[in-house]
Amino acid sequence: MQDACIIAVAGLALWLSNGESVRAESLRAGGTGAALETLRRLGTAFATFEPDTRIEVVDGLGSSGGIAAVAAGAIDFSVSGRPLGPADDASLKASLIARTPFGLVSANSNPGDIKSDDVAVLFGSTTSVWPDGKPVRPILRPRTDIDSHLLVSTFRNMASALEKLRQRAEVPVGATDQDNARLAEGIAGSLTAMTLAQSHTENLRLRFLSIDGIAPTLENFESGRYPYGKDFYLVVSSRSMPALDRFMAFVRSAEGIAVLRNNGSLPVRR
Repeated sequence: MQDACIIAVAGLALWLSNGESVRAESLRAGGTGAALETLRRLGTAFATFEPDTRIEVVDGLGSSGGIAAVAAGAIDFSVSGRPLGPADDASLKASLIARTPFGLVSANSNPGDIKSDDVAVLFGSTTSVWPDGKPVRPILRPRTDIDSHLLVSTFRNMASALEKLRQRAEVPVGATDQDNARLAEGIAGSLTAMTLAQSHTENLRLRFLSIDGIAPTLENFESGRYPYGKDFYLVVSSRSMPALDRFMAFVRSAEGIAVLRNNGSLPVRR
């Protein structure tokens, strides 16, 4: 029995001396729904370089929930649609990793073009119609959601238009980015806000409106012709995690940049 133990220990030592890991590592992540599928694809690409490291993505947290989960140690990192604020744990760190076009989508087959100054009217008027004459059916996001804040900060008079919508009991509310997408796909004539990253990676049956004659493509966004975007921040704690450091380095590598670009986001090089 003792000889067997000696042999087993010697074998383990030889294995470790050859540079192989004893067990696979797992990193838990979550955050804004707009980036979850992109995060999964980054994890898959990372695994081709580090097959023993797995990125496990938790659904349904949102930006604020993801930040809180990192602070509590429930997940290892998150992707947030907003920077850290005064109410967030001061020990956390956030770095801007990507930007994606932010725009308006519909299940209508040809939603057409709209002037930026008319977006609030399209949302708020009870008589708004699409180019084919079918009624516009807006979808709200929660008042505290990042996309609600983006709409208000991006388009004139949106604050009052959204508040009027909130008084209409028939207007649905998409609690999460994925809820918003399901509602938009299922409601004829839907109108809601969304990122190119989510629409692209989830293969949604939705069409973007062009705004002021410019479509929200990655090319137009990169050139500055389409000015409306949403930022993605990678949020981490102060805990030392070599596997996470390697993943963050991968995101900024040529391979990680290719994944981001191929999935509707522009990498931010820092």
